[in-house]
Amino acid sequence: MKKTITLAAIDFITMTIMGLVSHWTVFNTVRDANTVLLLGIPAVFILVLMFAHFYRIRIANSSVELVRKALYAMLPVAVVLFFVVGEWKGFTSREVRWTTVYCGFSFLTVVGTRAFWRMYMEKDVSDSASKPFALIYGAGDLGSAMARQAQKGAFDYRILGFIDDNEGLQHEIVLGYNVLGTLDDLDVILKKHHDRLDSLIIAITNLPASKIQKAVITARKHGISTKIVPNLFETKGRADVSIRELNIEDLLGRSLNTVNKEPLFDMFSGKTVLVTGAGGSIGSEICNQLMEYGLKRLILLDIDETELHDLSLRLLNYEHEWSDKVVPVVCDIRNSEKVERILAQYKPDIVFHAAAYKHVPLMELYPEEAIITNIRGSYNVFRACRNNSVKKVVVISTDKAVNPTNIMGATKRVVEMMAASLNSEETEFCCVRFGNVIGSRGSMLPLFLEEIKAGKPITVTDRKIIRYFMAIPEAVSLVFRAASLAKGGEVMVLDMGEPVNIYDFATKLIDAFGDGRSTIKVTGLRPGEKLYEELLANKDNTIPTDNQKIFKAKVNPTIFKEGSLESFVDNLSNKSPDELVWILEDTVPEFHRDGIGK
Repeated sequence: MKKTITLAAIDFITMTIMGLVSHWTVFNTVRDANTVLLLGIPAVFILVLMFAHFYRIRIANSSVELVRKALYAMLPVAVVLFFVVGEWKGFTSREVRWTTVYCGFSFLTVVGTRAFWRMYMEKDVSDSASKPFALIYGAGDLGSAMARQAQKGAFDYRILGFIDDNEGLQHEIVLGYNVLGTLDDLDVILKKHHDRLDSLIIAITNLPASKIQKAVITARKHGISTKIVPNLFETKGRADVSIRELNIEDLLGRSLNTVNKEPLFDMFSGKTVLVTGAGGSIGSEICNQLMEYGLKRLILLDIDETELHDLSLRLLNYEHEWSDKVVPVVCDIRNSEKVERILAQYKPDIVFHAAAYKHVPLMELYPEEAIITNIRGSYNVFRACRNNSVKKVVVISTDKAVNPTNIMGATKRVVEMMAASLNSEETEFCCVRFGNVIGSRGSMLPLFLEEIKAGKPITVTDRKIIRYFMAIPEAVSLVFRAASLAKGGEVMVLDMGEPVNIYDFATKLIDAFGDGRSTIKVTGLRPGEKLYEELLANKDNTIPTDNQKIFKAKVNPTIFKEGSLESFVDNLSNKSPDELVWILEDTVPEFHRDGIGK
């Protein structure tokens, strides 16, 4: 209230002064000024501005909004005054001209005093000699937000200028800073300014991988570090002008696929959801994102008590280890009795089944572990879901289930077939296939970075090997959307984008992060490893959905008939590893383990 009274008083005084200036402008004197109009008009303007909440606007953070509010509030008053004075004194009278000039001067005064105040508060803050210079790649919303922060002294850098690939911005000035060129001009720009520059900051959230890699390598050549603005998944959709160091995920590209959350609120709000494998990379991100949707209860099920405990703490903001809303359960999915008991106790509405052995080469060494855990364990979960009337079961599958050449992929294909055979109107089962996720446990890419920093050679299995990658938060958000689109018995497929040649990418990592010590060593394909991962088998057809990143796969029918699935699972007991592999080969006709490459 004190701020409003102060600003209103200043406006009253300045507008009154402008009334005298207007009178002098029109009448060439101020002696016979009409006191009623001179004091009454500012009072009316101020009352209208108060009614329009103009005085609530924070001057330091406003620009167009302030002008718009003032114009919308003052223009109607000016129009009314024009007609009132015109009817009173005549529309050709000097009083009408005085009123028009007065209203114009008053508007300029109200807006101008705030503009001058903001300029005074921001003067010279961007010229602090203690802050290094940065070049901003991207003169759009994020880049402009950085410029505003720098002008207020609230940014860690002084801005030298912008580069932007938009031809329409070339040689323009954005918030006082020059657009110096495009990415193609970066080498020349850095050659000219490298002695002043400390960092190149990428302020574009959907920049293709090729452009990020080019920017990083060019900056590194001139001894300039590269930083980047967090993407929307990291900031939970909030506008954010903070910056961070570059990571591997950024070099793979920053394509963002926003998901309509309204169907997800309908799906999850007020529901009890159970997640198996909750402590893993995918499972924990599923749990993180589920907390946004107003669940009634979230059940975290995992055999790893440490990961489970840490996840539960994080979900509860480290205030409690567990609660009525977030319930950690230490459980091995191979323990059918306990799985049944947990489902009966908590009666979840939805189950995400992410628990599985996933490491391809290790499962080639120990096929019995993959077969018993992935197949029998999944069956235990599925049967308990059916017995306890779970409405929907979402199975996390993999691209390695397509024409599998390894044990892990073959077991996941069996899991898909089991889900299809158990599907019913009461309990819907759907599977979601996708490829590698960045930052998961056991992922090769973080290992590459560790090897580069240690100056060790990077090991790549083949020069031609390619993989699909997606950030974990993006993958999980698409899993949710796919689950909301899927009907019972379907396999949904995520579009993983462009494939990445691992050898070429390793070369770019060395260029971006290396110090000249690291090389690339080709070791040959590992057991069960393909050169090319597939998201859909050759015999499958895809059906588009209303999301361009999600497809439905029409897979080969399951071989399991009513009653035969239970006998198949029981037949896995007391078998040697070789016998289990024979059963697996017989169950998945497209599984060919005799070759390690495609």
